Amino acid sequence: MLQMTILRWASSACVLSLSLPAYSQQPNIELDAIIAPFSKPDSPGCAVAAERGRQRIAAHAFGMADLEHSVPNTHDTVFEAGSVSKQFTAAAALLLVEEGKLKLNDDIRKYLPQMPNYGTPITIDHLMSHTSGLRDWGVVAGVTGWPRGTRAYTNDDALRIAVAQRSLNYPPGSEYSYTNTGYNLLAVIVERVTGQSLAAFTKARLFEPLGMTYTSWRDDFQRIVKNRAVAYMPAGGGRYAEDRPFENDYGNGGLLTTVGDLMLWNAALTSGKLGAEVTAQLQERATLSSGHRITYGRGLVVSEYKGAATASHGGATGGYRAWIERFPASGLSIGVLCNGANINPGQIARQIADTALGLQDAPAKGIAVKGLDANAGMYVNASTGATLWLDVADSTIKLRGGPALTPVDGGRFQSAAGQFVFNSADSFTLTDNSGQPARFERTEPVTLDASLVRYVGTFASAEASGVRYAVTLGTAGTMTLQLLDRSDPKFAPPIILKPTYKNAFEDGNGITVRFEPGTMVLGMPRLRALRFVRE
Repeated sequence: MLQMTILRWASSACVLSLSLPAYSQQPNIELDAIIAPFSKPDSPGCAVAAERGRQRIAAHAFGMADLEHSVPNTHDTVFEAGSVSKQFTAAAALLLVEEGKLKLNDDIRKYLPQMPNYGTPITIDHLMSHTSGLRDWGVVAGVTGWPRGTRAYTNDDALRIAVAQRSLNYPPGSEYSYTNTGYNLLAVIVERVTGQSLAAFTKARLFEPLGMTYTSWRDDFQRIVKNRAVAYMPAGGGRYAEDRPFENDYGNGGLLTTVGDLMLWNAALTSGKLGAEVTAQLQERATLSSGHRITYGRGLVVSEYKGAATASHGGATGGYRAWIERFPASGLSIGVLCNGANINPGQIARQIADTALGLQDAPAKGIAVKGLDANAGMYVNASTGATLWLDVADSTIKLRGGPALTPVDGGRFQSAAGQFVFNSADSFTLTDNSGQPARFERTEPVTLDASLVRYVGTFASAEASGVRYAVTLGTAGTMTLQLLDRSDPKFAPPIILKPTYKNAFEDGNGITVRFEPGTMVLGMPRLRALRFVRE
């Protein structure tokens, strides 16, 4: 059990406030070349900060916080941090663990009794590490024709959608699948345990003690927040359109903050201001029931970048983009907050790290691999049913439509998607960048024509608010999946499905549909096997 008292919180806040860096100091890292790809006239931009041992080494703001009123971004501009927020929610829960008010292995139904019993308990720790198996509530909402951004969703809505799910993506603890649901439920649990909203609890226990005076939560999107940047997405022809998250769910995202406050947060983790165990537990990588360790801890991704250990997280909500990272061995801390959907804050942060730490890519190894022809073909993910094609040309194996795989040794290949290990000519294991392994099996592709008629019909799902989809025949051996009872085609366009393998279809954008007797099974990223019954 961690040892921390309210008195320690008060004293640590005083110490921290006395150790703030003097932002009049000149930084020693030149950012112009790093930000050049994203710094355009009359465009949104970012605020950037980097420190090493509480010494500022980079600080810059560029672009417009408000295009309509020509207000520039500054170091004190408030941005929404997207999923960077998750570590703050996790820290709040860990404070309650420290105080004995929660346990990491508690069944969440102790605090959320309305949640279904899935046979194997979902624990508090499963919520933090994305190993709960819970479907992402925002994806389920999208299936109903009301994706996030079309309604002012709340945490109660996230809980309501979660309660309606009668099955999981996988047994709790057995796999990793990123899901916002876990962190919205954590926010509700914090409120039920403390009698305070997550916003009130973190203000009193995190933000105020650490001097994070600009930081709050977007728990009421109508609230006026001074110095807040407007978020934008490209609208073609050099134009931009507003893209702000008009919703009140938070804990999964929704943190409003500045790069200066993010530096205070990282400094608190580095120095143990929150308690050494809180930092350690945030950075403790989760272990699956198989014994396999993933890179996700509790609200932080713990991995390596060019050989340097790092703890980081990215974020994206609406047009906001964010990145926060610490390199514990060197004391390097980086924060990047942006208000343009076309800006990559992680790229900016990593280039700063390259410069500050002198990091370089490891030299590529020239390994000759023979007999690749046997590995070409279509493979199916044994867990999700999604397909992946491998092509072979000129003694090179590549993902269809993507770059070539880089051979590591005789049976292993590396790609941006992760590491491939060929178990045989008919199967491989892909371990993605989260450390999650998935087995793929070679499967014969099919093309169907007149036989498609047996799939035609109307299907409804009780787990998705009773939503109904119509399956009709398309052209050239395709089918059309159309959401019924939703009049706005902007949010419910027809989905064109092409046959892939027996009884299975895909749209080419991540949607997989499989048919079983009397049932249509829908899958997509963060959601598996949502069942629809034929009417």
